[in-house]
Amino acid sequence: MNAPIHDWTALGLAEAFRRRELRVADIVEDMLDRIAALDPHLQSYVTVSASLARRQARRADAELDAGRVRGPLHGVPIAVKDVLATRGIATSNGATRLTDSNPARDAVAVTRLETSGLVLLGKLNLPEAAFGLHDPVVGTPRNPWHLDYWPGGSSSGPGVATAACLCFAAVGTDSGGSIRHPSAANNLFGLKPTAGAVDVTGVFPLAPSLDHVGPMARSPADLAALFTVLAGEARGGAHDIEHRTGALRIGVDRAWNEEGVDPVIARALVETERRLLELGMRLEPVHLPSWRESAELWMVICASEAVKVHAGRGSPVSPSLERLLEFGARLDAATLREALVERKRLASTLDALFTSVDLILSPVQSFAPPRIGAARAAEAARGLPMSPVDIGYTALFNLTGHPALAMPAGFTANGLPVGCQLAAPIGREGALFHLAQRFDEATGFSLRRPRLERLVVNS
Repeated sequence: MNAPIHDWTALGLAEAFRRRELRVADIVEDMLDRIAALDPHLQSYVTVSASLARRQARRADAELDAGRVRGPLHGVPIAVKDVLATRGIATSNGATRLTDSNPARDAVAVTRLETSGLVLLGKLNLPEAAFGLHDPVVGTPRNPWHLDYWPGGSSSGPGVATAACLCFAAVGTDSGGSIRHPSAANNLFGLKPTAGAVDVTGVFPLAPSLDHVGPMARSPADLAALFTVLAGEARGGAHDIEHRTGALRIGVDRAWNEEGVDPVIARALVETERRLLELGMRLEPVHLPSWRESAELWMVICASEAVKVHAGRGSPVSPSLERLLEFGARLDAATLREALVERKRLASTLDALFTSVDLILSPVQSFAPPRIGAARAAEAARGLPMSPVDIGYTALFNLTGHPALAMPAGFTANGLPVGCQLAAPIGREGALFHLAQRFDEATGFSLRRPRLERLVVNS
C-alpha cells in the first residue's frame, strides 16, 4: 500500500499483522502520537486509553508471533463511543453528571472486541446522553473536512476520529440516526444493524427499545468485518460481504428523495441512482410511510423511555435533552399505547414492502452539514425536542428494527461530504454490504480524505 499506514483499511492492516510485516505495538505508538498531535483541534476523544492499548498490543503481538489469530481484525486499533462501559476506564456518557468513573465491567460489545483481539485506543465524544448538544466541559467535536462545520451526531466522536484516521474504525450507537448522520457528514460507512443483532448490554441508554450498537468505518469491507465481531456467531453468514445476489431491486420513494430536499442532496441521490443502474440494479417506485409522522412517533417513544432513564440523575446541560424529558413527562398512557400500536403497523408495512424490493434508497438527511454555529442556533430556537427534519429519514428504521447503512454519495461545492442511506429486510445486512462494496468500487468516494493537516494549521 502506498498510503500512510494510518490511512490503511483495517483489514489491510490486520493482514500485515498476520504476515508479521508490521508489529501492533509500533502502530499503536504511531496512533497515540497522531491523536496527541491532531485531536486537540478535533476533540473526538474523551479519554485516550494509552496504557490499555499498549498492553493489548503486546498481547496481540505475542499471539500473532505464535500463529494464533483471534479474528479478521486481530491487532487493529479502534475506539468506541463513550456510552459503552469499559471496566476500570471512566465512561462519561457525554456529560459530567452522567460519568461513571470506574465501571465494574465492560459492555458486551467491548468484550467482543477484546475477545477478537482488537486494541482499544480510547473513548469517543458524544452529546449529553446521546441527544442534543455536547457538554461544554467535554467539548464539541469538529468536522475534519472543515473545522467550522457540524460533524453529525450523536456518534460524533466516532465519525470524526475515523475520518481523521485517529483510529482504523469505531463503534457507535444509533437510536434515531446517530451512526448514519455522522457517517454521512464525514464520508464514512455506518451501519445501524437489525434490532437485537448486537447486544446493547452495558451501553448507557437513550431509549432502550430504539437503541442499537453498530460499526463505522472507511470501507464497506471493514464495516462488514467489524459487524461480524460485534454481532458474534449468532448472525451466521448474514453479514458476509460476499453475499451473492443477482440484480437487486432498489426501492425509491420520490416524495422522500425529492420533496423538501436540498438540491445538493437531491443531485447526489440522482447520481446514486444512475450509478446503481449502471451496476445492473433495478429501480422500483415505492411508497414509504411519512418521514415526518415517523419522526413524531419516534419522539413520543423516545421521550417516554428517556424520562425513565434519567429519573433522579439531575438536570441536563443540553436544552434539547431537557425539552425531551419535559415532553416525555407530559405524555399520557393513552398516547403511548397508540404510539406502540402505530409502531407495530409501521414494521408490518415495511416487511410487506420488502416482499417487492430488496433494498430501499433514501437520504440520511435532507441537508448537507451546516456550520456548527448555525446548528447550535437552530437547536436553541426550536420548541420541539428535535426537529422532525433532523431525524425523519433515519428514525423510521429504528422504530421498525430494519437494518440501514449510510454510505458516501458525493461532496458539496465546498468539499463537504454528503451521504445516502440503504435499508434492507430484517437480518439482511449482507445485502447492504454487498451493494455498498460495489457502489464504492464504482465511485471511489471512500478514497478521498480531508486535508487535515492544512485545516489544523489554519485553525
